[in-house]
Amino acid sequence: MKTSIPTQREEKNIQVMFNKIAPTYDLLNRLISFGLDQAWRKKAIALLAVNNESKILDIAAGSGDITLALAKHGPKLIVATDFALRMFNVFRQKLDTGEFSQLITFTACNALDLPFRDQSFDGTIVAFGIRNFADRFLALQEMHRVLKSGGISVILELTEPTNPAIRQLYKFHARLLLPLLGKLISKHKSAYRYLPDSIKNFPNKNDFRTMMNQAGFIQTSTVDLAFGTATIFVGRKQLASE
Repeated sequence: MKTSIPTQREEKNIQVMFNKIAPTYDLLNRLISFGLDQAWRKKAIALLAVNNESKILDIAAGSGDITLALAKHGPKLIVATDFALRMFNVFRQKLDTGEFSQLITFTACNALDLPFRDQSFDGTIVAFGIRNFADRFLALQEMHRVLKSGGISVILELTEPTNPAIRQLYKFHARLLLPLLGKLISKHKSAYRYLPDSIKNFPNKNDFRTMMNQAGFIQTSTVDLAFGTATIFVGRKQLASE
């Protein structure tokens, strides 16, 4: 089982790194995923079953792509959280030109210590963030805690493909192209050297589902995307009557 996670010191470095790359984060996401990241977000959101009474928590919301996509589904409230405040600056620039400013609220916090009451949200979502958390299990426990009974948590994350041929192509892309793109566009080469390492150190799908179960989730499942280079993990909080 791959259990390597960032230390608290490494987490601080990650926070600094994301603050530095915030202005070019969206462009790099498009290039790195060959433009597929937006479609992946839509698939993840569809699994939340949002309605006009839903209160949704977007953890590690970053520059706001998934929050803004969620807003189009008409929930009652979305709370966007992150610990990289410059990411929020990028997010707010998008929000200023949009129609969802009354629907979205911002909270600066760490995913390991969410400042919300138990059973506050109908759904939680985190996209491309949980591999950076200093304690993934604690983050899962926090997601579970703030969910209402019957609520759903959705996690979209980059993962290593298991198919040998796809895996070789992925390694070429991750080890050579990602650092080059990072250096050319963000001027922060180390950020995109960190990325493939963080994916490599992320647990395999079965191990991560086991972790979700141990955090209290039931009916956990996965959806493979782009030959397994990204995965959606889904878990539900048990109803009190079950």
